[in-house]
Amino acid sequence: MFKRLFGKRQFQYKCNACGELHQGSPSFSFRFPTYYFDVPEGDRKDRTFASDDLCHIKPAKGDDQGDEIFCIRVVLEIPIQGTDAVFTWGVWVAQSKDSFEKYVETFGQDQSSLGSLWWLPVDIPFYNLSDAGAPLEHLECDIQWSAKGQRPKAYLWDSSHPLSIDQREGISWRKAIKIANLANHACSRKDQVA
Repeated sequence: MFKRLFGKRQFQYKCNACGELHQGSPSFSFRFPTYYFDVPEGDRKDRTFASDDLCHIKPAKGDDQGDEIFCIRVVLEIPIQGTDAVFTWGVWVAQSKDSFEKYVETFGQDQSSLGSLWWLPVDIPFYNLSDAGAPLEHLECDIQWSAKGQRPKAYLWDSSHPLSIDQREGISWRKAIKIANLANHACSRKDQVA
């Protein structure tokens, strides 16, 4: 009753994909960074290392111009107006080699006093503004590393991109439902959203 007096409600929505009523914070994550899919499937065993939290991609043999890519999995939260719930995305951010190695070195420790910055490739339902086949947009962000056993959080730099605006200002209940249903539909791409 206390929360109801102040206008806060538990977030819930009916899923277009399964027809069930989902309650609580919507949460979606990507199993791999988008860069992983740039590596031909036959080359992934030799060129990639991927776990639930880390991804390292080596350039193709003979590609002297190719860069190694280092990514960590982080949490990006978007407040939902009128509720304490947040829309949570498990996304991957590219890191410098030094930041990646520091993250790996301190992974089993409390990392809450540490952080980094780099790029978030935007390949998120509703927020991907790139044309099909075009290079992805990349948004700069600060990464606040976390206590032991928790994923770091991403804080996008101020920009006019809708994802940055939504993280700063929050989204309406209706918009949260629309995005959740888009993300649920994307779950049929089993290699992308989980």
